[in-house]
Amino acid sequence: MEIGLNKKYQDNPNPNAKIGFVIMYPFQFNVFKNVYERLKDEAEFIIDGGRFFPNPPPPEIIENCIRTLQEQGVYFRVLYYEDYRRQKYLVDFFSNYKALVGLWRSGCLVIPQTDKARKVHMNYGAGKELTMFWSRHRDWDLYLCLGPRVYEIIKLFTWAEIVGYPKFDDWFNDTVDENAVSEIKKKLDPSKKTVLYLPTHGDLSSIDALAGELRKNTSLYNILVKPHYYTPLEEPDRIKKLQHNGIILFQDESDTLPFFKVADAVVSDNSSAIFDAILADKPVVVTDFLSEEYLNDEHKKLKSFRFRLPEGALTYSQSIEQRIKRDGSVVALKKAAEFKNAVEQALADGQQFQEARKKLREEIFAFNDGKCGERAACAIQKLISLERLPEKPILYHVFEAEYQVFREYSNALSKTGPSGRSIMDYYSSRAVFRIKSLPFFKRVATVIKEFF
Repeated sequence: MEIGLNKKYQDNPNPNAKIGFVIMYPFQFNVFKNVYERLKDEAEFIIDGGRFFPNPPPPEIIENCIRTLQEQGVYFRVLYYEDYRRQKYLVDFFSNYKALVGLWRSGCLVIPQTDKARKVHMNYGAGKELTMFWSRHRDWDLYLCLGPRVYEIIKLFTWAEIVGYPKFDDWFNDTVDENAVSEIKKKLDPSKKTVLYLPTHGDLSSIDALAGELRKNTSLYNILVKPHYYTPLEEPDRIKKLQHNGIILFQDESDTLPFFKVADAVVSDNSSAIFDAILADKPVVVTDFLSEEYLNDEHKKLKSFRFRLPEGALTYSQSIEQRIKRDGSVVALKKAAEFKNAVEQALADGQQFQEARKKLREEIFAFNDGKCGERAACAIQKLISLERLPEKPILYHVFEAEYQVFREYSNALSKTGPSGRSIMDYYSSRAVFRIKSLPFFKRVATVIKEFF
């Protein structure tokens, strides 16, 4: 029996699918669902077990995705980690797709077996702007933008269209899952205000600093916590800090919109959830615990994780989620001990904060009319129908040229000469001192003679 075939019984494939929505975490279903709904006759979800290839995923991630999609009754297939080693199977698996829609350019979206499918990026969160404008976004065939802020930059990378935020169609159509809202309300004390805490992960997370304050204030507020989807598996010690009788803790599978329905205020740190809360017009407290020096220097260092591949910087001191902490758009929490005062200020929701949220919504998000999923679906269908893709814009070619230079330079640095030494070895050795006194062009000629 071939590897993985015994697991395929869990699939619920659409025999007519030519569009694949690629997910790796259950929450991503909520990002795509309002687009999928309009394309479901020709679409299905793909659970990508090779998102972190060559690192295998924790098995519970795949199981949680399968359970979520089964509960929703949608079409889906599973691409298991083991399948990445079966080249012919990969060709067959992706042979009928005209387009693949994803949130990250990794996993099955970058393997050669999917080259014939057009690749679509769904912009699903604002903030952490280094991630939003990574140069690798140039390789998407279509980038679906939340609004004008991201569009004005991304349109210089690749073909982009403003479609709005499909995830929030339920919010603006007043179709948020009432059962989910009711289940949350059952856990609340109606005599208390409800504070929703939405922290991010890694070195940008505020959990370590705020967990004690959350526990301390459970007598005053209903404290709801929905961690970042990386945290339960990557940072279990942080989850332990949040496990307290008075804290109502939810995991990755939960959609955030029902939480916004019951929240009186939202607390976050450096997460894109800040702007989801602003779109929902909720008063926001944002932690301001990290210095500009940290964000611009220390944060840029490469970081390793239990399951995921190493990661560099996600943000910097002038990114929009940092800017709003300084310009008065939100309540900025500079010390953990000031948590209660900051929450009370947010609950008072002064006019300046209401006006700032309105301005940010206009800057970041477009339409907000409950039709963003429809708009995104039309854009994907248009992409598929094109015989030829539009010409790539200027920054695509700038990044390609820079990458080519970098690749050739890297190859040259690793090149070995007759002596078996690399250029880096040569310059690291004392032999370099024998040519330092020579005129520049003779120094270059000496290196060329040695290595080329």
